[in-house]
Amino acid sequence: MSTQSKTDVMRAVAASNVNSIPVAPSDTPKAFVEAASNWLGKWWRFRPSWQNISPGYCALVFDPDFTSKPAFKDFALVQMFRDAPAKNLGGTIYVTDGALVKVYRKQGNFDDADALIGGLEAAGLTDDPVVMFEPEAGIMFLAEKGIKAPCLRMPPLGVFSAELTVANVDKLLKELYETTLKYPTTFPQVWFKAEKFIPIFEAEKLFQGIALIHLRAAAQDNWSVRPEDANNAGRTDLSLSTINPRCVFVLEIKVLKSFRYNPKAYRLAHSAAKNMEWAKEGIKQVIGYRTAQQACEAFLLLYDMRQKDKDVMAVKKRCDAEKIEHRRYFIFNASASVVRATTEKKR
Repeated sequence: MSTQSKTDVMRAVAASNVNSIPVAPSDTPKAFVEAASNWLGKWWRFRPSWQNISPGYCALVFDPDFTSKPAFKDFALVQMFRDAPAKNLGGTIYVTDGALVKVYRKQGNFDDADALIGGLEAAGLTDDPVVMFEPEAGIMFLAEKGIKAPCLRMPPLGVFSAELTVANVDKLLKELYETTLKYPTTFPQVWFKAEKFIPIFEAEKLFQGIALIHLRAAAQDNWSVRPEDANNAGRTDLSLSTINPRCVFVLEIKVLKSFRYNPKAYRLAHSAAKNMEWAKEGIKQVIGYRTAQQACEAFLLLYDMRQKDKDVMAVKKRCDAEKIEHRRYFIFNASASVVRATTEKKR
């Protein structure tokens, strides 16, 4: 007879499944991208047990009405795609519903991402939400609006350390920043008018969503990764937790900006005082979340979309005094090559 209490069993079940529950409403492109990227993260954990992996890119495409389209005749039904991961993922296009239950497959020879895009074009799947994946290197591209729209490259799925520590969280957040968020060439969706330093209206929500996808895909059932975690102090942007040993980290996300969004693309100034106030509000919030959730660590993540890459020293000092992990990530408004050329001209 099991010695576990009912509460312990429920906690264990919740911990092993919470990362698989989409945050977005079901049967939407956003929910599909969350579910597909999470499933690929789980697949990646099986990878070391297979000596050989089928090479080439694959695509998971969201199209619930696919059976009514002409290309359907070229695809075959996969009986147990979601529940029985296999090593022959590469070089294939999979068309599926939002929950990866009904899955149809067409195998091809997609050595690189361009070849895969060609296969999607030939099948008439260019406008459908898609997650593209390279199973040998763990490279993943998200295209929530189809491959005709800008794709988002996620950090490669590498070796993951299951211990919930500041160093391990930092590693994942830095990978996300360096690979995906730093330059508009890999993360164009965050700028409304990059040349004018105008962010999109809900930049914080976008940063939160991308961080959620990356952390869940990497952590799987080692950490529970929850957005908008309700507690007595409000709703934590992101909560990371383990059950054995019990440990909780709380993360609050704020965006600093020189100009704020407006639909006419005018440069409406956002003052240094407002940025200071907003960042200090984040400190206040995360202190409350740390207390309410009895968290081991609290992070303030500042995604900096201002014109100048410079710390807000008063905020940094306050975080040091309150024992909050202060992290600031400067988001460039131009490509790496343009930034380098501009820097060299100023020398």
